[in-house]
Amino acid sequence: MSERFAGRDSIIQANHKALDLGLHQLENEQAISDLGAPTPPDYHQIFIKGNEALSIGAIHAGIEFYFGYPISPATPILIFMERNLLGEGKFAYQASSEIEAITGIVGAGFSGKKSMTATSGPGFTLMGEGIGLAWMAEIPCVVVDVQRGGPATGLPTKTEQSDLLTAISPAHGDAKIPVIAAGTVEECFYAAVHAFNWAETYQGPVIILSEHSLAERAQNIRIPNLSETPVENRITYQGNNGYLRYESKEISPFPVPGNPGSYVANGSEHDIYGDTTHLAKYHIHMTERRFSKLELLENAPFESTNTNAKVAIMPWGGSKGSAQEAYNLLREQGVELSWYYTMFLNPLSPDLIKELKGKDLVIVPELNYQGQFASLLRSQGIKAEAITQYTGLPFQS
Repeated sequence: MSERFAGRDSIIQANHKALDLGLHQLENEQAISDLGAPTPPDYHQIFIKGNEALSIGAIHAGIEFYFGYPISPATPILIFMERNLLGEGKFAYQASSEIEAITGIVGAGFSGKKSMTATSGPGFTLMGEGIGLAWMAEIPCVVVDVQRGGPATGLPTKTEQSDLLTAISPAHGDAKIPVIAAGTVEECFYAAVHAFNWAETYQGPVIILSEHSLAERAQNIRIPNLSETPVENRITYQGNNGYLRYESKEISPFPVPGNPGSYVANGSEHDIYGDTTHLAKYHIHMTERRFSKLELLENAPFESTNTNAKVAIMPWGGSKGSAQEAYNLLREQGVELSWYYTMFLNPLSPDLIKELKGKDLVIVPELNYQGQFASLLRSQGIKAEAITQYTGLPFQS
Protein backbone atom coordinates (compact mmCIF):
# COMPACT_ATOMS: atom_id res chain seq x y z
CA MET A 1 0.00 0.00 0.00
CA SER A 2 2.85 2.37 0.87
CA GLU A 3 4.47 1.61 -2.48
CA ARG A 4 1.24 1.98 -4.48
CA PHE A 5 0.38 5.36 -2.89
CA ALA A 6 3.92 6.66 -2.33
CA GLY A 7 3.93 10.38 -1.58
CA ARG A 8 0.23 10.41 -0.64
CA ASP A 9 0.56 10.08 3.11
CA SER A 10 -3.06 10.91 3.93
CA ILE A 11 -4.33 7.98 1.82
CA ILE A 12 -1.76 5.59 3.31
CA GLN A 13 -2.65 6.62 6.87
CA ALA A 14 -6.39 6.32 6.21
CA ASN A 15 -6.00 2.80 4.84
CA HIS A 16 -3.79 1.73 7.72
CA LYS A 17 -6.40 3.05 10.13
CA ALA A 18 -9.15 1.14 8.31
CA LEU A 19 -7.15 -2.09 8.56
CA ASP A 20 -6.52 -1.54 12.26
CA LEU A 21 -10.22 -0.93 12.88
CA GLY A 22 -11.13 -4.08 10.98
CA LEU A 23 -8.66 -6.19 12.99
CA HIS A 24 -9.94 -4.72 16.24
CA GLN A 25 -13.54 -5.50 15.28
CA LEU A 26 -12.63 -9.06 14.30
CA GLU A 27 -10.89 -9.68 17.61
CA ASN A 28 -13.98 -8.63 19.55
CA GLU A 29 -16.64 -10.35 17.45
CA GLN A 30 -18.24 -13.70 18.12
CA ALA A 31 -16.66 -16.53 16.17
CA ILE A 32 -18.76 -17.95 13.34
CA SER A 33 -18.46 -21.40 14.88
CA ASP A 34 -20.26 -20.11 17.98
CA LEU A 35 -23.31 -18.91 16.08
CA GLY A 36 -26.47 -20.94 16.38
CA ALA A 37 -28.02 -22.75 13.45
CA PRO A 38 -30.32 -20.59 11.30
CA THR A 39 -34.05 -21.04 11.71
CA PRO A 40 -35.40 -22.41 8.43
CA PRO A 41 -38.78 -21.20 7.15
CA ASP A 42 -41.76 -23.53 7.18
CA TYR A 43 -41.74 -23.80 3.38
CA HIS A 44 -39.35 -24.97 0.67
CA GLN A 45 -37.15 -22.36 -1.01
CA ILE A 46 -35.15 -21.93 -4.17
CA PHE A 47 -32.16 -19.58 -4.67
CA ILE A 48 -32.77 -17.76 -7.93
CA LYS A 49 -32.40 -14.54 -9.91
CA GLY A 50 -35.23 -12.47 -11.30
CA ASN A 51 -34.48 -13.27 -14.94
CA GLU A 52 -34.42 -16.98 -14.11
CA ALA A 53 -37.68 -16.81 -12.18
CA LEU A 54 -39.35 -15.03 -15.08
CA SER A 55 -38.05 -17.64 -17.54
CA ILE A 56 -39.32 -20.51 -15.40
CA GLY A 57 -42.69 -18.78 -15.14
CA ALA A 58 -42.87 -18.59 -18.93
CA ILE A 59 -42.06 -22.29 -19.24
CA HIS A 60 -44.75 -23.15 -16.69
CA ALA A 61 -47.20 -21.00 -18.70
CA GLY A 62 -46.51 -23.16 -21.75
CA ILE A 63 -44.17 -21.05 -23.89
CA GLU A 64 -43.39 -22.80 -27.16
CA PHE A 65 -41.43 -20.18 -29.09
CA TYR A 66 -38.74 -17.80 -27.83
CA PHE A 67 -36.95 -15.43 -30.19
CA GLY A 68 -34.61 -12.84 -28.69
CA TYR A 69 -31.68 -10.54 -29.35
CA PRO A 70 -28.92 -9.96 -26.74
CA ILE A 71 -29.12 -6.75 -24.73
CA SER A 72 -28.27 -5.90 -21.14
CA PRO A 73 -29.87 -6.69 -18.76
CA ALA A 74 -32.24 -9.09 -20.60
CA THR A 75 -29.67 -11.41 -22.23
CA PRO A 76 -29.80 -14.05 -19.44
CA ILE A 77 -33.41 -14.79 -20.44
CA LEU A 78 -32.28 -15.62 -23.98
CA ILE A 79 -29.48 -17.85 -22.64
CA PHE A 80 -31.86 -19.59 -20.22
CA MET A 81 -34.34 -20.33 -22.99
CA GLU A 82 -31.66 -21.63 -25.35
CA ARG A 83 -30.58 -24.07 -22.65
CA ASN A 84 -33.96 -25.06 -21.26
CA LEU A 85 -36.74 -24.58 -23.80
CA LEU A 86 -36.25 -28.04 -25.22
CA GLY A 87 -38.38 -30.85 -26.60
CA GLU A 88 -40.84 -31.46 -29.38
CA GLY A 89 -42.71 -28.34 -30.46
CA LYS A 90 -40.32 -26.02 -28.58
CA PHE A 91 -38.05 -23.46 -30.22
CA ALA A 92 -35.55 -20.93 -28.85
CA TYR A 93 -33.23 -18.94 -31.07
CA GLN A 94 -31.15 -15.77 -31.23
CA ALA A 95 -32.49 -13.24 -33.69
CA SER A 96 -30.33 -10.88 -35.75
CA SER A 97 -32.17 -7.81 -34.43
CA GLU A 98 -34.99 -6.72 -32.16
CA ILE A 99 -37.18 -6.11 -35.20
CA GLU A 100 -36.69 -9.70 -36.31
CA ALA A 101 -37.41 -10.88 -32.75
CA ILE A 102 -40.78 -9.09 -32.47
CA THR A 103 -41.97 -10.06 -35.93
CA GLY A 104 -40.88 -13.64 -35.22
CA ILE A 105 -42.99 -13.95 -32.07
CA VAL A 106 -45.96 -12.28 -33.76
CA GLY A 107 -45.70 -14.90 -36.50
CA ALA A 108 -45.50 -17.68 -33.92
CA GLY A 109 -48.54 -16.30 -32.12
CA PHE A 110 -50.42 -16.16 -35.42
CA SER A 111 -49.68 -19.86 -35.94
CA GLY A 112 -51.22 -20.70 -32.57
CA LYS A 113 -48.04 -20.90 -30.47
CA LYS A 114 -47.35 -19.23 -27.14
CA SER A 115 -44.44 -16.90 -27.88
CA MET A 116 -42.19 -14.44 -26.04
CA THR A 117 -39.19 -12.19 -26.46
CA ALA A 118 -37.19 -10.13 -23.96
CA THR A 119 -35.29 -6.89 -24.41
CA SER A 120 -34.47 -3.60 -22.69
CA GLY A 121 -35.34 0.01 -23.45
CA PRO A 122 -33.47 0.55 -26.75
CA GLY A 123 -34.67 -2.77 -28.16
CA PHE A 124 -38.20 -2.19 -26.91
CA THR A 125 -38.34 1.05 -28.87
CA LEU A 126 -37.48 -0.85 -32.04
CA MET A 127 -40.28 -3.32 -31.35
CA GLY A 128 -43.01 -0.67 -31.27
CA GLU A 129 -44.33 -1.25 -34.79
CA GLY A 130 -44.40 -5.03 -34.34
CA ILE A 131 -46.30 -4.69 -31.06
CA GLY A 132 -48.77 -2.44 -32.89
CA LEU A 133 -49.24 -5.18 -35.51
CA ALA A 134 -50.02 -7.72 -32.78
CA TRP A 135 -52.58 -5.31 -31.27
CA MET A 136 -54.15 -4.58 -34.67
CA ALA A 137 -54.30 -8.19 -35.85
CA GLU A 138 -55.22 -9.48 -32.35
CA ILE A 139 -52.35 -11.93 -31.96
CA PRO A 140 -51.28 -13.16 -28.51
CA CYS A 141 -47.61 -12.70 -27.58
CA VAL A 142 -45.52 -11.57 -24.60
CA VAL A 143 -42.74 -8.95 -24.61
CA VAL A 144 -40.44 -8.53 -21.60
CA ASP A 145 -38.79 -5.14 -21.07
CA VAL A 146 -36.05 -5.39 -18.42
CA GLN A 147 -35.70 -1.69 -17.73
CA ARG A 148 -32.38 0.12 -17.43
CA GLY A 149 -31.37 3.77 -17.28
CA GLY A 150 -32.07 5.69 -20.47
CA PRO A 151 -32.74 7.12 -22.97
CA ALA A 152 -30.50 5.98 -25.86
CA THR A 153 -27.67 3.76 -24.59
CA GLY A 154 -28.20 5.43 -21.24
CA LEU A 155 -27.11 3.39 -18.22
CA PRO A 156 -26.94 -0.24 -19.42
CA THR A 157 -25.90 -1.60 -16.03
CA LYS A 158 -28.08 0.57 -13.79
CA THR A 159 -31.73 0.28 -12.78
CA GLU A 160 -34.64 2.57 -13.58
CA GLN A 161 -38.43 2.55 -13.91
CA SER A 162 -38.76 4.89 -16.85
CA ASP A 163 -40.43 2.75 -19.54
CA LEU A 164 -43.97 2.58 -18.12
CA LEU A 165 -45.64 5.10 -20.41
CA THR A 166 -43.78 3.67 -23.42
CA ALA A 167 -44.89 0.16 -22.47
CA ILE A 168 -48.55 1.17 -22.36
CA SER A 169 -48.34 3.02 -25.69
CA PRO A 170 -45.43 1.57 -27.71
CA ALA A 171 -47.23 1.84 -31.04
CA HIS A 172 -48.52 4.86 -32.93
CA GLY A 173 -52.26 5.44 -33.16
CA ASP A 174 -54.93 4.27 -30.74
CA ALA A 175 -53.40 1.36 -28.84
CA LYS A 176 -53.20 0.65 -25.12
CA ILE A 177 -51.17 -2.45 -24.33
CA PRO A 178 -51.70 -4.46 -21.12
CA VAL A 179 -48.75 -4.12 -18.72
CA ILE A 180 -47.70 -6.27 -15.75
CA ALA A 181 -44.75 -5.09 -13.61
CA ALA A 182 -42.99 -7.47 -11.22
CA GLY A 183 -42.01 -6.02 -7.84
CA THR A 184 -39.90 -8.84 -6.40
CA VAL A 185 -37.83 -11.77 -7.63
CA GLU A 186 -40.71 -14.06 -6.64
CA GLU A 187 -43.19 -11.94 -8.56
CA CYS A 188 -41.08 -12.32 -11.72
CA PHE A 189 -42.31 -15.93 -11.89
CA TYR A 190 -45.95 -14.99 -11.45
CA ALA A 191 -45.72 -11.99 -13.78
CA ALA A 192 -44.71 -14.31 -16.61
CA VAL A 193 -47.57 -16.73 -15.95
CA HIS A 194 -50.13 -13.93 -15.72
CA ALA A 195 -48.77 -12.26 -18.88
CA PHE A 196 -49.29 -15.41 -20.94
CA ASN A 197 -52.73 -15.89 -19.42
CA TRP A 198 -53.66 -12.30 -20.27
CA ALA A 199 -52.34 -12.62 -23.83
CA GLU A 200 -54.35 -15.80 -24.37
CA THR A 201 -57.48 -14.36 -22.76
CA TYR A 202 -57.77 -11.09 -24.68
CA GLN A 203 -55.81 -12.26 -27.76
CA GLY A 204 -53.16 -9.60 -28.05
CA PRO A 205 -49.69 -8.50 -26.90
CA VAL A 206 -48.85 -8.13 -23.21
CA ILE A 207 -45.81 -6.32 -21.78
CA ILE A 208 -43.91 -7.49 -18.70
CA LEU A 209 -41.88 -4.76 -17.02
CA SER A 210 -38.94 -5.97 -14.97
CA GLU A 211 -35.84 -3.93 -14.15
CA HIS A 212 -32.12 -4.36 -13.65
CA SER A 213 -32.36 -4.46 -9.85
CA LEU A 214 -34.65 -7.49 -10.10
CA ALA A 215 -33.08 -9.19 -13.10
CA GLU A 216 -29.68 -9.76 -11.50
CA ARG A 217 -30.80 -10.00 -7.86
CA ALA A 218 -30.33 -13.49 -6.44
CA GLN A 219 -32.29 -14.46 -3.35
CA ASN A 220 -34.24 -17.24 -1.68
CA ILE A 221 -37.89 -17.35 -2.66
CA ARG A 222 -40.70 -19.71 -1.82
CA ILE A 223 -40.96 -22.45 -4.44
CA PRO A 224 -44.14 -21.66 -6.39
CA ASN A 225 -47.04 -24.04 -5.93
CA LEU A 226 -47.74 -24.94 -9.55
CA SER A 227 -51.06 -26.55 -8.71
CA GLU A 228 -52.25 -23.13 -7.49
CA THR A 229 -50.92 -21.32 -10.56
CA PRO A 230 -53.43 -21.98 -13.35
CA VAL A 231 -52.46 -21.76 -17.00
CA GLU A 232 -54.95 -20.48 -19.58
CA ASN A 233 -55.11 -21.10 -23.31
CA ARG A 234 -56.82 -19.11 -26.04
CA ILE A 235 -60.23 -20.14 -27.29
CA THR A 236 -59.75 -21.52 -30.81
CA TYR A 237 -62.27 -21.73 -33.62
CA GLN A 238 -63.63 -25.24 -34.16
CA GLY A 239 -66.43 -24.54 -36.63
CA ASN A 240 -66.69 -24.48 -40.41
CA ASN A 241 -65.32 -22.13 -43.04
CA GLY A 242 -67.03 -18.78 -43.49
CA TYR A 243 -66.12 -17.59 -39.98
CA LEU A 244 -66.36 -13.84 -39.51
CA ARG A 245 -63.42 -13.37 -37.14
CA TYR A 246 -63.98 -9.67 -36.44
CA GLU A 247 -67.75 -9.36 -36.52
CA SER A 248 -68.32 -9.20 -32.76
CA LYS A 249 -67.17 -6.40 -30.46
CA GLU A 250 -66.33 -9.06 -27.89
CA ILE A 251 -63.68 -11.75 -27.83
CA SER A 252 -64.04 -14.32 -30.60
CA PRO A 253 -62.42 -17.75 -31.04
CA PHE A 254 -58.93 -17.61 -32.54
CA PRO A 255 -58.61 -19.29 -35.97
CA VAL A 256 -55.41 -21.35 -36.17
CA PRO A 257 -53.93 -21.71 -39.68
CA GLY A 258 -54.52 -25.20 -41.03
CA ASN A 259 -57.87 -25.45 -39.31
CA PRO A 260 -61.26 -24.13 -40.46
CA GLY A 261 -61.83 -20.40 -40.35
CA SER A 262 -60.65 -17.17 -41.87
CA TYR A 263 -57.12 -16.79 -40.54
CA VAL A 264 -55.83 -13.37 -41.47
CA ALA A 265 -53.29 -11.09 -39.84
CA ASN A 266 -53.93 -7.71 -41.34
CA GLY A 267 -51.93 -4.71 -40.11
CA SER A 268 -54.18 -2.41 -42.14
CA GLU A 269 -57.60 -1.56 -40.80
CA HIS A 270 -59.99 -4.31 -41.78
CA ASP A 271 -63.64 -5.27 -41.96
CA ILE A 272 -65.38 -8.19 -40.28
CA TYR A 273 -63.78 -10.57 -42.81
CA GLY A 274 -60.28 -9.27 -42.13
CA ASP A 275 -60.01 -7.57 -45.53
CA THR A 276 -58.45 -4.11 -45.80
CA THR A 277 -60.86 -1.18 -45.68
CA HIS A 278 -60.72 2.56 -45.08
CA LEU A 279 -64.42 2.94 -44.35
CA ALA A 280 -65.09 4.91 -41.16
CA LYS A 281 -67.74 2.51 -39.86
CA TYR A 282 -65.25 -0.36 -39.78
CA HIS A 283 -62.48 1.69 -38.18
CA ILE A 284 -64.92 2.68 -35.45
CA HIS A 285 -66.09 -0.91 -35.02
CA MET A 286 -62.57 -2.36 -34.86
CA THR A 287 -61.17 0.34 -32.57
CA GLU A 288 -63.98 -0.19 -30.10
CA ARG A 289 -63.55 -3.98 -30.39
CA ARG A 290 -59.84 -3.83 -29.61
CA PHE A 291 -60.30 -1.57 -26.58
CA SER A 292 -63.35 -3.40 -25.22
CA LYS A 293 -61.33 -6.61 -24.92
CA LEU A 294 -59.25 -4.96 -22.18
CA GLU A 295 -62.27 -5.23 -19.91
CA LEU A 296 -61.57 -8.98 -19.73
CA LEU A 297 -58.42 -8.16 -17.74
CA GLU A 298 -59.89 -5.74 -15.19
CA ASN A 299 -60.43 -8.25 -12.37
CA ALA A 300 -56.75 -8.42 -11.37
CA PRO A 301 -55.98 -8.54 -7.63
CA PHE A 302 -54.27 -5.84 -5.58
CA GLU A 303 -52.82 -5.48 -2.08
CA SER A 304 -54.38 -3.10 0.43
CA THR A 305 -53.75 -2.48 4.14
CA ASN A 306 -55.18 0.02 6.63
CA THR A 307 -57.52 1.31 3.96
CA ASN A 308 -59.34 3.81 6.20
CA ALA A 309 -56.35 6.19 6.21
CA LYS A 310 -56.78 9.19 3.91
CA VAL A 311 -53.16 9.19 2.73
CA ALA A 312 -51.79 6.16 0.90
CA ILE A 313 -48.47 4.96 -0.42
CA MET A 314 -48.49 3.00 -3.66
CA PRO A 315 -45.20 1.94 -5.25
CA TRP A 316 -44.86 -0.10 -8.40
CA GLY A 317 -42.27 -2.53 -9.74
CA GLY A 318 -38.97 -3.01 -7.94
CA SER A 319 -39.59 -0.08 -5.59
CA LYS A 320 -42.04 -2.29 -3.70
CA GLY A 321 -39.57 -3.63 -1.11
CA SER A 322 -38.06 -0.35 0.06
CA ALA A 323 -41.47 1.37 0.03
CA GLN A 324 -42.97 -1.44 2.09
CA GLU A 325 -40.18 -1.18 4.64
CA ALA A 326 -40.72 2.58 4.88
CA TYR A 327 -44.47 2.01 5.27
CA ASN A 328 -43.93 -0.48 8.11
CA LEU A 329 -41.57 1.93 9.93
CA LEU A 330 -44.06 4.77 9.67
CA ARG A 331 -46.90 2.58 10.93
CA GLU A 332 -44.76 1.54 13.92
CA GLN A 333 -44.40 5.25 14.70
CA GLY A 334 -48.17 5.65 14.66
CA VAL A 335 -48.50 7.39 11.29
CA GLU A 336 -51.90 6.79 9.68
CA LEU A 337 -51.13 5.56 6.18
CA SER A 338 -52.68 3.13 3.71
CA TRP A 339 -50.74 0.62 1.63
CA TYR A 340 -51.71 -0.26 -1.94
CA TYR A 341 -49.83 -2.28 -4.52
CA THR A 342 -50.48 -4.27 -7.68
CA MET A 343 -48.44 -5.88 -10.43
CA PHE A 344 -51.24 -5.20 -12.92
CA LEU A 345 -50.69 -1.62 -14.07
CA ASN A 346 -52.76 -1.57 -17.24
CA PRO A 347 -55.63 -2.00 -17.08
CA LEU A 348 -55.92 -1.07 -13.41
CA SER A 349 -58.63 -2.76 -11.39
CA PRO A 350 -61.78 -0.56 -11.26
CA ASP A 351 -62.10 -1.46 -7.56
CA LEU A 352 -58.56 -0.22 -6.94
CA ILE A 353 -59.23 3.02 -8.81
CA LYS A 354 -62.39 3.57 -6.77
CA GLU A 355 -60.53 3.15 -3.47
CA LEU A 356 -57.66 5.41 -4.51
CA LYS A 357 -60.07 8.14 -5.62
CA GLY A 358 -61.26 8.34 -2.03
CA LYS A 359 -57.79 9.31 -0.75
CA ASP A 360 -56.63 12.85 -0.04
CA LEU A 361 -53.18 11.90 -1.32
CA VAL A 362 -51.54 8.87 -2.93
CA ILE A 363 -47.72 8.91 -2.66
CA VAL A 364 -45.95 7.07 -5.48
CA PRO A 365 -42.24 6.27 -5.07
CA GLU A 366 -40.76 5.54 -8.49
CA LEU A 367 -37.38 5.53 -10.22
CA ASN A 368 -37.89 8.05 -13.02
CA TYR A 369 -37.78 11.81 -13.47
CA GLN A 370 -41.32 12.36 -14.72
CA GLY A 371 -43.32 10.49 -12.07
CA GLN A 372 -44.87 8.28 -14.74
CA PHE A 373 -47.15 6.07 -12.64
CA ALA A 374 -48.30 9.06 -10.60
CA SER A 375 -49.31 10.83 -13.82
CA LEU A 376 -51.15 7.70 -14.94
CA LEU A 377 -53.08 7.68 -11.65
CA ARG A 378 -53.88 11.39 -12.00
CA SER A 379 -55.34 10.66 -15.44
CA GLN A 380 -57.83 8.42 -13.60
CA GLY A 381 -58.86 11.27 -11.27
CA ILE A 382 -56.63 10.16 -8.37
CA LYS A 383 -54.76 12.74 -6.27
CA ALA A 384 -51.32 11.21 -6.78
CA GLU A 385 -47.88 12.73 -6.29
CA ALA A 386 -44.58 11.05 -7.07
CA ILE A 387 -41.41 10.77 -5.02
CA THR A 388 -38.85 10.36 -7.76
CA GLN A 389 -35.25 9.21 -7.90
CA TYR A 390 -33.18 8.88 -11.06
CA THR A 391 -29.68 8.02 -9.90
CA GLY A 392 -29.52 4.58 -11.50
CA LEU A 393 -29.82 3.06 -8.03
CA PRO A 394 -32.84 1.67 -6.16
CA PHE A 395 -34.49 3.44 -3.25
CA GLN A 396 -33.13 2.97 0.26
CA SER A 397 -35.66 3.12 3.08
